[in-house]
Amino acid sequence: MKARRLLSFIPLPNWLRAYSPEQLPDDLAAGFITAALLIPQGIAYAILAGLPAEVGLYASIVPPVVYALLGSSRTLSVGPVSVAALLVADALATGGTVRGGADYLVDAMLLAALSGVMLLAMAALRLGFLVNFISHPVLSGFTSGAAVLIILSQLDNLTGMGMPSTGSGFDMVGGALRQFSGLHFPTLLVGGSAFVALLLCKAPLVHGLRRLGMTVRRAALISRTGPLLVLVVLTMTVVLFDLHDHGVAIVERIPAGLPTFTLAFLNADRMLPLLAPAFLIALIGYVESVSVAKVLGYRRREKIDSDRELAALGGANLAAAFAGGMPVAGGFSRSMVNYAAGARTQLATIVAALLVALAALFFTSAFFYLPTAALAAIIILAVAPLFDWRGAMRTFRYDRADAAALLITFVGVVAIDIEVGLSLGVAIAIVVFLWRSSRPHLAVVGRLAGTEHYRNVERYQVTTWPELLLLRVDRSLFFANVNYVEDAVAHAAAAQPELKHLVIICSAVNAIDHSAVEALGQLSSNLRAAGITLHLAEVKGPVMDRLKRSKLIEQLAPGQVFLSTQAAVERLAGDSEQGKVNGEW
Repeated sequence: MKARRLLSFIPLPNWLRAYSPEQLPDDLAAGFITAALLIPQGIAYAILAGLPAEVGLYASIVPPVVYALLGSSRTLSVGPVSVAALLVADALATGGTVRGGADYLVDAMLLAALSGVMLLAMAALRLGFLVNFISHPVLSGFTSGAAVLIILSQLDNLTGMGMPSTGSGFDMVGGALRQFSGLHFPTLLVGGSAFVALLLCKAPLVHGLRRLGMTVRRAALISRTGPLLVLVVLTMTVVLFDLHDHGVAIVERIPAGLPTFTLAFLNADRMLPLLAPAFLIALIGYVESVSVAKVLGYRRREKIDSDRELAALGGANLAAAFAGGMPVAGGFSRSMVNYAAGARTQLATIVAALLVALAALFFTSAFFYLPTAALAAIIILAVAPLFDWRGAMRTFRYDRADAAALLITFVGVVAIDIEVGLSLGVAIAIVVFLWRSSRPHLAVVGRLAGTEHYRNVERYQVTTWPELLLLRVDRSLFFANVNYVEDAVAHAAAAQPELKHLVIICSAVNAIDHSAVEALGQLSSNLRAAGITLHLAEVKGPVMDRLKRSKLIEQLAPGQVFLSTQAAVERLAGDSEQGKVNGEW
């Protein structure tokens, strides 16, 4: 009892406090499966970022453990991810840091540190809501554009033709066309073989194992180890046929050992130029991580704390910097593998990190002849699902304005720059939101026969009255849209010569700011001068509380605030059954 009471004061994660021995076998199995994917992905994403291969391993050891102790998701797998790797490469190339130079790794570590500090600051200030300004179409356009850039950047490693791996999409496509004659066939053969083998490790392998009588889950788990098996086979092929001597690029030496604590990234002169890209890395990494965590949380009915995720990811990125790693986030494919492998808690992540540490300590020599073409194939297949063309088509069919934001973001990312593309998308989304907010939907409504329901006169056969106009406003009222509402009221009143009472139905109004209150008071005065009394109906409690602190209620007099539209009709239309049905008396 005393031990349990003492344990309650120790800041342990919830999953560890409630851990049971029955969960251990599932977590151990999931840890082994996730590590089989994490090792090649960590190396591949480090190379994608232009960093030494061991940096990807370091970022797969300490940061996941930090997240496991701080995060709210039980199955999110944190480590190097493709989009963050691309953002690192783009930021450092834009900042003029020489790829492969002495400062390149230091700047990458500084990006991780700055991202971590920003995420922790956002957690302290509870600023998780800021990510809401990145709409789904903008995020879809960004990730699709990033996927295209990542695929283009890997064509050089996949084919060996010497095309540029950085710059805009146009630069890389132009370089590919100019260098096409320099296609290196041994490299292309290795990359193509890896590509086909990795594809076969997916659905075809699962289907084949199922035909042999294996269960769906076991077949799926075996297929998850496919990338590691493919790399082993291709590495042995390079060694047996001396392909390195024939120009096939390999990873070469990866220093053996564990990450060590370092402060080498602390450089005040370099912080300012890297602030903007660090914020972008933090923001995109957080959005990606929370999105994955929520998807997995829904499946297991677990609650995800957004502010806690900010703190956990901030701590993980700081840990990456101190351990000589790169920026990290929650990876979709890796987390789904962890979940599908049966992970019950974050112990599976810790097991995977320990296995990566063992690989970094004892088995790095096995990666010497690992062909970079095979890593390029892994990257391409991992990011290909990010190109969500089906989602783009659904967006185009549903809403052209959202589709425009998606398209502009995509084109900006691919053709200009990652930061410019995302900024354009966010700006377009905000402009569209403001435009829609400034032009709220308004409907003249009437009563459905024999009911107390009121609907749009343009959509239903309803009863209306010559001396009464019911106008429903379907958005909150504020300074940017109240003039539009005034114009709509004036237009509707002018179309009804016998009008004596005008009721604004506020069932969809969640807030009325001071500018709108002043405008409504002036509108009431103007209508009264024309012989029309303004009334309100169905005002929500919180809105009414604020209106009582203003002079609007007095300015409406003799107008009233009715509890319901039906009450307004009964009071103002006299015999409520007398009226006209869509133009017919």
